[in-house]
Parts: sequence; structure tokens; C-alpha cells
Amino acid sequence: MVDRSRIEELVRSALGELAPARVDSGGGLLLSPDRGANLATPYDAPAMRKLLLATPARIAVGRAGTRYRTNTLLRFRADHAAAKDAVLSEVDPKLIERLGLLEIRTRAESKAHFLQRPDAGRALSDEARAELPRRVPSGAQVMIVYGDGLSAAAINQHLEAFHGALGAELTARGIRSAPACFVRYSRVKVMDEICRLVGAEACVFVCGERPGLGFADSLSAYYIYRPPSGIPTDADREVISNINPRGLAPVAAAGAVAEACARVLRDRKSGVVIG
Repeated sequence: MVDRSRIEELVRSALGELAPARVDSGGGLLLSPDRGANLATPYDAPAMRKLLLATPARIAVGRAGTRYRTNTLLRFRADHAAAKDAVLSEVDPKLIERLGLLEIRTRAESKAHFLQRPDAGRALSDEARAELPRRVPSGAQVMIVYGDGLSAAAINQHLEAFHGALGAELTARGIRSAPACFVRYSRVKVMDEICRLVGAEACVFVCGERPGLGFADSLSAYYIYRPPSGIPTDADREVISNINPRGLAPVAAAGAVAEACARVLRDRKSGVVIG
């Protein structure tokens, strides 16, 4: 049998050699900094400081021979695990219930089906197509749609703050929005079908972004004006991305999305319009 306490003891001992690695108050391991910390004396220290301030990317981590340092390798593996968790986990049903959102589904039958068949996440189920027009009044200026996308973690962590702020921002601009809904196992293009079903002028679709190594909790907000019948392309919609506390904070992003809605409603167009 694996002695997990012994393994943890060994890991803590190894991390203890990577000062200032430490254990937080909750007993979790905090890895020592690696960006800029493993380089000894950089050739151009001021330039290196500016570079590190300009991006959160995994740069200036140093090396041991031809390999990463231990703290960098551990950070990489931890970030990879967080990204996998964000993709495979589910949006909390209690969150959706607490926010009073109508929950509907796409044609994806499960998380695995959703990940393996992107097309299933782009179309509503027959039940959703029947229920949505009954539950959502037609003719709103903006239909707000939330979806899990590729990071349930982003929705679980930031939806409540974003949703509350977006409602206030739209109201402040005199924009009439329909009751928001949540679409489980959804991808961006499902917004086109929803917008047409409820007869809204414009639609906003907010979902979890595809996780990166270090950023697993970002939201993206897509918006489109009167999606044409047939198959709208990505050129017909616009997006505000990197919505997270380290990028564009959720509350600030809600203001930016509301301002974008006001613009597309005023101009009666979105995306790249030729002519």
C-alpha cells in the first residue's frame, strides 16, 4: 500500500530545499517563485524586470543543464492539472439555482460527448427549443446566455459577480434584456439559435475560455447583432476575452460588455461588416 503521508513528507522535504517554498495555513504547499528567481544575475536586470512586469507568461525561469528547475517543473504540472480540472468539471447547479437562471441543454448528452463532438454543443436539444420560447418573452433588445464552454471553473468562480454587474450596467443604459439562461454543455455558436428563437435584437454569450497553463478561470463574452439565418461566421460576432481578476476583472468586464451592447444596438451591426 502507498504511504501517502511518507510521500508528502518527502515532497515537503524536497520543496524545503527550494527556499522560500513553504506550507500555507491550510496545510497546502506553496511553491517558491520561479519567474526571474532562477536566473542568478541577468545580463540586463532592468530589462528583465520590465519583461516580467509586462506578461504573466512562463518566461525567465532558468534551467538546470538542459532541464527546467524543480520548482518550475512542479508549477507546470500543477497548472496542467488545474487546466484539466477546469475542462472536465461541471458548473455547480446550486450556483445556477441561486442566480435564478433558466437551465437548458444542448444536444450533447454528457461532458464526454460535449468534448468529443463540438457540433453537439452548438445546437439546442429538442426540449430546449420547445421550452425556451415558452419561458423567455420575445422581443427583448438583448438576450443574455451563459454556458460552461471549456472551463466550468471560470463560471463557478466569476459568474455571480459578472451577472450581477451586467444587469446593473444594462439597466443604467436603458437596455431591455430578457431573463438570462444557462446552457449546459454549450459552445459559442449556440447563441445564434437562441437569439433567433426568442426574437432578440442582440445576444451575449458568456462562457469559460479554453484554459491555458496558469490561467484556468478566464471568461469570454461574445456578442452578435441579429444573427442571420443559415450559418453565421465568426466574422459576424465580437468578443471580450481574458475576463478574470488578473486580466479584465469581471465587474469591469460587465461594463465593457454593456457598452458594446449599446453600440451594436445603436449601429445595428456587429463583427466585420463589408460595404
